[in-house]
Amino acid sequence: MRVAFNAQWKPGPEAQAGMHTVRPPGAPELVALVVYADPDSLALVPPADPAKWPEFIRLLHEIQSGAGDLAAFLQTQLEEMSEQ
Repeated sequence: MRVAFNAQWKPGPEAQAGMHTVRPPGAPELVALVVYADPDSLALVPPADPAKWPEFIRLLHEIQSGAGDLAAFLQTQLEEMSEQ
């Protein structure tokens, strides 16, 4: 089953993102890409089935590329505004 939704967060001053690893006692290691938007957070957790990891890896690369593109665009805009 696929569930589609749209969400928008406006990050607070303490926002950060990164890989998060948790090893609960007696359980397998859990990893996720976590975006803490201060105060809300979003975790992207890989599928339990390794056969589905290639699709998830592709998505992570798209997120990485899109984030880099957006950061570069905003940096350029900021520089242009500071020159005025």
